[in-house]
Amino acid sequence: MSVIDKTIRTEFLHYIEENKILLYHFAEKSGINSGTLSRVINGSQPISVKILDIMTEYMGLEEGYFYEQYVSELFDDSTMNWRRLRPFITRCAELGKNDCIERTVDLMMENPSYIKPLFDCAESFNAEGSAAAALIIYRKVCEGERYQHAERLAICQYRIFKLSINDDQQNNLECAVQFDPYVVRLNELDQLDALKDLMNLYLSLRRWDKAEQLATRMGKLARVQYKIKHQRIRRGKSYQEPSKPLFGYILYSDLIKGSIAEEQNDYNQALHYVSIYENQDWIMENDLEAELTKKQFREWAVANRYLYQILAGKIDVLDEYVEYLSVRENEILRGMFKLIKAANTYNMNIDHVLERFKINISSQMFTQENVGSYTDQIIDDRFAIFLMDVGDYYLSSNRVHIGVQFVLDSLSIIDRINNDANVMSRLLRVQLKRLLL
Repeated sequence: MSVIDKTIRTEFLHYIEENKILLYHFAEKSGINSGTLSRVINGSQPISVKILDIMTEYMGLEEGYFYEQYVSELFDDSTMNWRRLRPFITRCAELGKNDCIERTVDLMMENPSYIKPLFDCAESFNAEGSAAAALIIYRKVCEGERYQHAERLAICQYRIFKLSINDDQQNNLECAVQFDPYVVRLNELDQLDALKDLMNLYLSLRRWDKAEQLATRMGKLARVQYKIKHQRIRRGKSYQEPSKPLFGYILYSDLIKGSIAEEQNDYNQALHYVSIYENQDWIMENDLEAELTKKQFREWAVANRYLYQILAGKIDVLDEYVEYLSVRENEILRGMFKLIKAANTYNMNIDHVLERFKINISSQMFTQENVGSYTDQIIDDRFAIFLMDVGDYYLSSNRVHIGVQFVLDSLSIIDRINNDANVMSRLLRVQLKRLLL
């Protein structure tokens, strides 16, 4: 058998001839209808991926052994259609045959009619957790629609953004820059989530101006949509909700602007925003989800008021805040991030606080768990800075061995997330302080 004549069919025929297997015996054992098998072998019926998998298993080969070849043969067949392509792409996703997905989709994109079914396929994969396969298809659909202003293109870019975020903050910045122009092409409700996700990413990158711009945009859009929603309700019309209660985006906008004001050491402004998202009299919703959302923001308001007061120098509320934290497991590390900043600013002794919550700190070192409402990218960045500040705290009191260890732990996280600018500036300040002592 020459290389030119080598196909899946000829390889299968060679196998059964070499092993002296009768076709009807194979059909009987495999469960394939003998007539179907005969038509497949003589080339009058295309090989489905289901039959291909059975043939492969019977021959003792690994799953997906023929998939590379199958891609080429699919597009040599004039009867190729979506009913055959979808099961094949699905099996490739299940087996991690991403090269085969990419080749198949590349060939399909020559026919624009496949763009919509491919997009729908990617959406299914994404919902099912097949991220790698979904990402390949989203990118191909974007290439096919790059000259369009369709909402589908914006949705693909949003999905690509979400699926491409990882621990590497340089990569994340590139993802944010690429996605940013497409946010306005999404429908208003999807825009809210997109603005929130993009804003959270810029927060993790410590790009305060950009994060504040996005928070303001999200708040304005949410307020407009909230007004439209209740106008429709009063007229007896339906209204589609975003993924979270609509008023929550308004509250979250103010919470983030308060956090940014704190990062910029404007504690009066930060406390002003606390009073805004703490006041919920204007909210009309009172269902269970709404009440839970409102309660969460009220709790954040209480915690943040303590923190911003301490950061502004009102140290007399420290012990009260520590007791408050002690019964709120998810908020302990978030509070510690700020307390160490206050300790270094005002030369406070918080040894008793660090001792009380040392298990929480060491646990975060090993588990990298979520902290309150922080995203993975934000918590990695904040925890690295926290460790650097703890190192600074101990070094300031000449406990060099402990301090250096915290600095090294911080640098190990920074090396992993590839976002060293802010922490390195902190490290230089720590070193300068040591020289001046």
